[in-house]
Amino acid sequence: MLQTPMSEPRSTRRLLALLPLALLLFAPPIAMAADIYESSWNGGQLTATANGDFTEATIESVSVSFDNCGTQPAEATCTWNAKAILYSHADRCNPTTPEEQVVWESGWQSGNGTVADGPLVFPLEGCRGQTLAFRIGESKSYEESGSPPPWVQIEGASLWPLFTFGYHPFEEAEQRIVTANPPASPVLPSMPHNLTVAPDCRSLTIGNASYRFVFRRIGCRRASDLATMLHISGRAPGGYHCRNGTSGGAVCWRIGHPEKYFEWRPPGTKPGARPHP
Repeated sequence: MLQTPMSEPRSTRRLLALLPLALLLFAPPIAMAADIYESSWNGGQLTATANGDFTEATIESVSVSFDNCGTQPAEATCTWNAKAILYSHADRCNPTTPEEQVVWESGWQSGNGTVADGPLVFPLEGCRGQTLAFRIGESKSYEESGSPPPWVQIEGASLWPLFTFGYHPFEEAEQRIVTANPPASPVLPSMPHNLTVAPDCRSLTIGNASYRFVFRRIGCRRASDLATMLHISGRAPGGYHCRNGTSGGAVCWRIGHPEKYFEWRPPGTKPGARPHP
């Protein structure tokens, strides 16, 4: 699995606010006017631009590499794919905007390799605030001993935020202060700790911390995506109510249907409080 560091949910909004500012500090004046966004990680990079009214964005270039195939002797097949996903949060300006949209996809690839693409134009909702995230999924099959041998299929994925279009953290007065007094050596903030769900969907990790992962009535993939959305934005996904769980965990349930929920919590701790069905 590609490992990319990610932050705790409470610090993510601050991270998203700082990224555009850091880019402005590095970019020449013409680049600032173009509203350029860049992100890189171990094995990949993505550069995008957005127009002034945030109705359209362009992935100018994207490149992603995968090297996790062939890591185990019993591995029989290995495929992977990469996606750039545009997330819209609860405070979006256009209520009809989908909660998530795949704006670029590599397609399923066999074996280790690199995929590069661009440019690619896609629409924005017409105001700032949509987050572009990147997802890498993998699927492996294993041949186990027996006659005939049984086959085991295992899938996994990692997803992390890249940047938020038009998200500028400071008011004009604060920005004037920063512009008038630039730091001697501006430093880009580090990417946040990655949230990764285990292939059996019974646990997840955030950075080096491990948690039990529990969900009901929503399925493994949907629960994984919802947990990642909460981790990226620090806000409840659309249609869900969330609260902090025990000892750093989180619990969310579907509004009006509390029997549909997901939760992560440290091993050995009690489930987080939620309404009874």
